[in-house]
Amino acid sequence: MNIRKNKMKQKLKAGELVFSASVRLPEPGLVEVMGYAGVDYVLIDAEHGSMGWTEMERMILAAYAADVTPIVRVHENNEAMIMRTLDIGAMGVLVPHCRNAADAQQVVNGALYPPDGKRGVGPSRGIKFGAVSASDYYANINDEISVSVMIEDAEAIDNIDEIVEVKGIDVLNVGTSDLAASLGVPGQPLHPKVAQASEKVLAAATRKGIAVGYPTRSIEDGVEAIKRGFRVFSCGNAAPLLLQAVEQYLRLQHGA
Repeated sequence: MNIRKNKMKQKLKAGELVFSASVRLPEPGLVEVMGYAGVDYVLIDAEHGSMGWTEMERMILAAYAADVTPIVRVHENNEAMIMRTLDIGAMGVLVPHCRNAADAQQVVNGALYPPDGKRGVGPSRGIKFGAVSASDYYANINDEISVSVMIEDAEAIDNIDEIVEVKGIDVLNVGTSDLAASLGVPGQPLHPKVAQASEKVLAAATRKGIAVGYPTRSIEDGVEAIKRGFRVFSCGNAAPLLLQAVEQYLRLQHGA
């Protein structure tokens, strides 16, 4: 029996675009539905969501049921938390507020086993509870774990050339809302300051072959971001997407 393959990371390695949807409510069924919709990975958002460890584990299993890659956004850069998230079955992590190279290295340390990182040994679900041979698991698992960080602070923009030098980072996600606040223009994610900072991240990451994620707000915005060179995109959060779908249906029912 072989370890699970990270389809999201395979697409990244092939130079393809990657699309996701996020889930903040502790509901496995929403994860499953997003997977059936065809996204490349579901972001289980433990930073802004209400799920605990038990709910998170069930949401990861729901992703497996839909054959979609489960990625968890943890709520802080903590090596033990990153390790535990992967031990219960996540195929990758997204870590907020990566401000410098030391932060980036800490994420890698928690996510990858030696010699690439310092992840503690206790694989559980990743090794399929012993159904996968240890030799196969440890020889290949680091290649299947995706390591993503949020670039959402002015300090991170200043240090971006150092951050991209850290080996093991697969994706830099630009967090335009937090970045706007950090740059002194809160509530203005489309402000020229934010756009300029985003381009600096894109340029630095592209030089090192690292994919960059961007929070597009419309199909047109997404098309433009693709042209600029961004490769990782979110289709949105499951709850607002459901709200919009129902509102649209009700408008049709009322002839609006």
